Parts: sequence; C-alpha cells; structure tokens
Amino acid sequence: MYKEYKEDLDFCKKINKKYGKSFYAGTLFLNPEQRDSTFILYSFFRFPDEYVDTYYATQKEIALEKIKHWNECWEKAFEGKVFSIEIEERQVLRATAYIFKKYKIPFQYSQDFLKAMLQDTWKERYNTYEELKEYMFGSAGVVGIMMTYILSNTDKKFLEDSVYQNQVLTYAQVLGEAFQMTNFLRDINEDYVLRNRIYLPQEDLKKYNITEEDIQNKILSEDFKNLMKFEIERIEKLYVYADRGIKLLPHTASRGVYIARVLYSKIIDKIIKSEYDIFSSRKRLSFFEKIGWVLLTLIKIK
Repeated sequence: MYKEYKEDLDFCKKINKKYGKSFYAGTLFLNPEQRDSTFILYSFFRFPDEYVDTYYATQKEIALEKIKHWNECWEKAFEGKVFSIEIEERQVLRATAYIFKKYKIPFQYSQDFLKAMLQDTWKERYNTYEELKEYMFGSAGVVGIMMTYILSNTDKKFLEDSVYQNQVLTYAQVLGEAFQMTNFLRDINEDYVLRNRIYLPQEDLKKYNITEEDIQNKILSEDFKNLMKFEIERIEKLYVYADRGIKLLPHTASRGVYIARVLYSKIIDKIIKSEYDIFSSRKRLSFFEKIGWVLLTLIKIK
C-alpha cells in the first residue's frame, strides 16, 4: 500500500456516497477491504461519466478532450509514470492503479469502459438492441466484470478455474446491463432534454409507433406504455439471469450485490406504479424506502 492511500480512499468514499446512493447502500454489507476497493473503482467510473454529463450539451469538444486526457493519465498511472492532472483526479487514478494490480483486473476492461465514455461524446442514437448491447458492454458490462474480480478475490474456484471464472463474469456483465437499462428507462426524459440522446433502440420506437416528437412533448400514450412494458420485460429477464451469478459469489459479497440489485429493480417497480409516467418526475427511492428494502432483503437472504 502506498503512503497516500488513506487520503485517496477518503476522497473516493465521498464521491461514492454523493453520487452512487443505491450502489453505496450495497457496499455497506461488503467486508471492509472489498468496500474500500469498490469506493475507489466507482470513483474511477464516475469522473469520465461526469465529464460527459457536464459538458456534452454545450461543449462536446471539452468532454471529448477531458476523457482523452483522463485516459492518457490513467495509462501513466497504471504504468507508475508521472502524469499531470487536477489533485482530485490524481487521487482517484493513483488509487485505481493500486486496485487493478492488487486484484489482477485486466487493463483492457478499463479501455473498454473509456471507449464507451468517448462514444457518449458523439453518438446519440442506437438503431438496434444489438448495437446498444455493444455500447453497454463498455459502459456497464465491464463494470460488473471488474467488480467481480474484487468480490471474488477470496474464492479459490474463481481464481483457479477459468471456465467457472468466465461463467461468473458473464453473469456479472448481464447484471451491469440490467442496471444500465434501468437507468435508461428512468432517464428517458433527462437524456433527451439535456443531451439530445435516446438510448432506447430506434427499432423499438418504430415497433411501438413512438416518434422523437412524442418524447420531446412528453406524450404518455398507450403506445408509449406498451414500449415501456416491452423494455421492462427485457430488463426483468436480465435480472433473473444475473441472479444465478450473484448466488455464486462469496456470501458477504453476494449479500451486498443482491441488495444493490433489489434497490435498482425497485426503480422499475416505481415506473410501473406510476403507470409508466417517466416524464413527470425522476423515479427514485426515498431514504426510508431504501432502509425498508435493505432490511427486508437481509431477512430474506439471511
């Protein structure tokens, strides 16, 4: 462990607590080592995502340059070379390099993630679900994969059996995609208004006779509701499939991941309860709702 680790970790904790509330709730049930490592990895994901969200609408070129610079500095941090970036970003990159080496996380996954972030600076529409899945592999699938290296670091079978490892990582990838698709539904209005972006496949919009003007004008038609039902059914299948992989994780890890999974899936329940009205408000769980679902989940999986 390097001398600035404690300071870097404290900063990463603040980032996670501020932005990743459902994610953060799940980390509370991991062991201390896994929890700290998760805080660091989340912060690595958060900064490029924030560059896109902050600058995309008005200054795409700045978002692009910031992500490119982040990647350049990340490569140097990973290689132990000197790099120049703001102190907060330096803390995150320095800690992430330590985590990658500690858990032997393949460097390529970080490149897949940053490639997806770069794609967000220029791509605003996806024609098919297969095309969207290619994006989600980098934006969410590899997040699940990288997390699994941390959560399974005490699992001898995961470390020594490559076939089993690939199986567990595939489930983790699908869970990441389920989380991402949940975000896409929740944020349809925000993504369009703030970023002129529609993640739902164009083929799905066409299938249910939804135009971009319908989204722009927040039209909650029966066709739109049917589209939402279709996407929710797809997401629920992803969650069910990913549940198989959660059961394969070590107990303390599986408990934390399953709590995050429950909290995310309750966003879908909120959307359904509102009769698919994602335009009037952003669907989220209150603090007390989260506490309630965490307690119920702990009782269920005890």
